[in-house]
Amino acid sequence: MRVLVLLGWVMTALLVSGCAEPNASVTRSTQDELFEVRLKAAKNHLKPSEVLPILVTVESVGGQLATTIRDTIDFIANEGSVSPSRLVVTFVGIDDSLTTGVIDTYSDWITFTLDSRAESDRQGEVHALFRSLNTTLKIRVVED
Repeated sequence: MRVLVLLGWVMTALLVSGCAEPNASVTRSTQDELFEVRLKAAKNHLKPSEVLPILVTVESVGGQLATTIRDTIDFIANEGSVSPSRLVVTFVGIDDSLTTGVIDTYSDWITFTLDSRAESDRQGEVHALFRSLNTTLKIRVVED
């Protein structure tokens, strides 16, 4: 009997967690923990064809790097489109007096447009690919 009760609680927890509201902000760190990538939107839901501005922030966790690094952030969308699909960031190193860029924090905006045929049983996603990191912002689809 105890096993059935425990199994019932586990199934309930799984169902509730599977239906949880997506966050309007998500932050992840690279494996080497040198950088954090943050995607932040004003809301976590859209109607079909709506547009959502998303603030993209890449931060050098330890402050200014020793050497200059130029890298890209690529974006892929599910259930919609994202623009632009790539951002280029340059972190200026301590030993570099010629390159222009940011010292430790880069921020810029992208926009996600939900597909006009998106259905409420699906969710939109924006994937930010930076180095070996995939940071995913999930967007709930609501009916017109």
